[in-house]
Amino acid sequence: MADYDFHQLSPHDFENMARDLLQADWGLILESFKTGKDGGIDFRYAKAGSRIVVQCKHYVRTGLAGLLRDLKEEAAKVHKLKPQRYVLVTSVPLSPTNKDAIVKIIGADVLTTSDILGQDDLNNRLGQHPAVEGSHYKLWLASRAVLDRVMHNSVITQSEFKVRAVYKEIPRYVQTDAFPSALEILNRDRIVIIAGTPGVGKTTLANLLLYEHLEKGYQAVVIQRDIQEGQALFQEGEPQIFYYDDFLGTTFLGDRGLTLNHNEDRVLVDFIAMVRSSPNARLVLTTREHILSQSLEKSERMRHSDIGDHKLILHISDYTFGQRAEILYNHLYFSELPAEYQDELLREEFYFQIIKHYKYNPRLIEWLSTYRRLRNVAVADYRNFVLRLLEDSSEIWRHAYENEISDAGRTLLLALFTLNGRTSVSILEKAFSALHAVRVERYGFQRRPDDFKVAFRELTGAFIKLTSTNVIEVLDPSVLDLLNSVIRDTTDNAIDLICGSARFDQIERVWSFANSAQGQSVMSALSQNVELISASIEPRLYDPRKVSVNKVSVTYVGTTFERRLAVLIELADHFQHPILLQHIEKLFSRLNEEWQTESVNISDGIEILISFNRIRWGALDTIPNILIGCRDAIIAEVEKGCSSSDLRELISALPSDEIEESYVLAALQNGLEEYRQEYFREELRECRSSSQFDGLLDDLQEFQSVLHIDTSHEIERTLEAKAEFEDHEAAYADHMQDQWKEDYYENRANEASIREMFGSLTTDRKH
Repeated sequence: MADYDFHQLSPHDFENMARDLLQADWGLILESFKTGKDGGIDFRYAKAGSRIVVQCKHYVRTGLAGLLRDLKEEAAKVHKLKPQRYVLVTSVPLSPTNKDAIVKIIGADVLTTSDILGQDDLNNRLGQHPAVEGSHYKLWLASRAVLDRVMHNSVITQSEFKVRAVYKEIPRYVQTDAFPSALEILNRDRIVIIAGTPGVGKTTLANLLLYEHLEKGYQAVVIQRDIQEGQALFQEGEPQIFYYDDFLGTTFLGDRGLTLNHNEDRVLVDFIAMVRSSPNARLVLTTREHILSQSLEKSERMRHSDIGDHKLILHISDYTFGQRAEILYNHLYFSELPAEYQDELLREEFYFQIIKHYKYNPRLIEWLSTYRRLRNVAVADYRNFVLRLLEDSSEIWRHAYENEISDAGRTLLLALFTLNGRTSVSILEKAFSALHAVRVERYGFQRRPDDFKVAFRELTGAFIKLTSTNVIEVLDPSVLDLLNSVIRDTTDNAIDLICGSARFDQIERVWSFANSAQGQSVMSALSQNVELISASIEPRLYDPRKVSVNKVSVTYVGTTFERRLAVLIELADHFQHPILLQHIEKLFSRLNEEWQTESVNISDGIEILISFNRIRWGALDTIPNILIGCRDAIIAEVEKGCSSSDLRELISALPSDEIEESYVLAALQNGLEEYRQEYFREELRECRSSSQFDGLLDDLQEFQSVLHIDTSHEIERTLEAKAEFEDHEAAYADHMQDQWKEDYYENRANEASIREMFGSLTTDRKH
């Protein structure tokens, strides 16, 4: 008979196991309910006049005393349900006297002792249903009996593997498809390579596989340094499991990355072949995906072997909403985190912010639930600590960035940073080439013709991902957090990014970062290198925007000339260097040339006026012709007609006395008339919310007030459309957002079950 105490299961795990066991034992399907949904039912069977109600009570911490205490509060609820049969399932060991006491509390008219299943009863039924026992692998992996057998095999092999640490880790593990999938590969191929991003759960999964094999009698060989350790301890015919965590992290990278020494690739390939040829041997390897890709690119032996056929890649996106919740719940339930910290996460359902956060990561969950990392965090500051950790998890990526990728890989990531983390492959390659040339010369990097291809392959799946055939972006937003931190901490990177820019929008990205609250160190570095960055900026100011696609069509790329001038004015005003004044005058001349054949970009042109409005450097006042020239060009373009937002922004950017100048006012009035004839109806049709209608109304009222044009007709039509929209808003939502609503209600149902699960954190506390 099985002999579990169920301490390794959380209340949620225990309920799932109990449901599966009763369904197998009774041969029927139980409905699941949550507290508050149906008066305290956990499971129910209602069919053909039969009404069975099941409640599960775990009570690992308070035992029988806690169980009896809470049953007294439950008794009245149970009677209101009027079940034909009431079944109580608990992990608490129960004697016949204990069961009699429970019947007395609930009432003999509702409960019989045979329908009270305690610890021994559950073990008896698990013995009768081995399939249920096997499917709940946390149950048996974390049992005391398995621990004893694992410890025995660990001692025999003198493994340095810390078995007890893994034993403590198992209860926090959430059962997903990853474990059975990895086990299937291992049983089929005798080797599995678990790959993925930092913090996704590679080592945890590998530990479970090792632990499971130790329980089956395998001897563990935990490789610490290199594959030769495994070769030396290999015993033909003996059941052995070889375990090498982060197996490519040191073997193949060295100090400079992409360094293969002493035929390590041959040794690895040969050892894999040795294991695969032995029916009793198993090999578990973990690595980060970018390192595996990098190694396959570098090593012809590895590339031509079948090593890539044995990998299982873990992704954050593989975790469902419910599994993300369970990971957090299990880490809290089995942690040493004091109750007052847990209560902070429960208060106002703060845990949902963690589960839904776009930077969610299992390693972050481990961090925020480990008390030794929180000893210096006051309870009152705990939630802010969690939010800061979620917002800036860059440390998780830092080690890989600094130690596990090539110089070319770091250059590619820095180039992608300047492109806002997402761009086409062709643009990224050009940005990489320009930046790499600067960094090779400055730092003496070794340069090869295929550096971009190698860097691209080593980072794909680890730091970056292809979202289409030609679009690349960072794998996770926290990669950008890392790059923010890298540039702040080592500001020479910011200088490199400007000197090695291939497009002006890259310069603008660095400038925006320097202007942010976290970019003070970068701004300081730029201020100390004004002449260098000025020389680097100049050629990017004049890069053409019009590119021929074929003989008959063109496309426009990069930042507009208007936007370039606006940013350049900001740079000049901050650094106050005469050379930047010269750049402004030359760029304005180039902009005038552009306006001979191209329309003024009104939105970006207004940014020029806004930049002038903010200037503090008196020298910029010596070039008023530029301000007036830009203003007049923009006004002339607006007179032809523009959107309400452009007209509103222009009015906001112009001083009131200038607006009242006759030719300016006349031009703006003409622009408004063109808007009313050509733009208004379309903007009104595009309003999709009450706030959008309100914004349009505000604009129309401002135009009427400032430009002295009657817009009452447009205001009346907007009010009518808004009223019609609000009258039919529910129907409109049904028509336009059916799928959204379906997903919304499904998420609400999931949230209800998650809310119940987290509520159980307080149920079994000692009072």
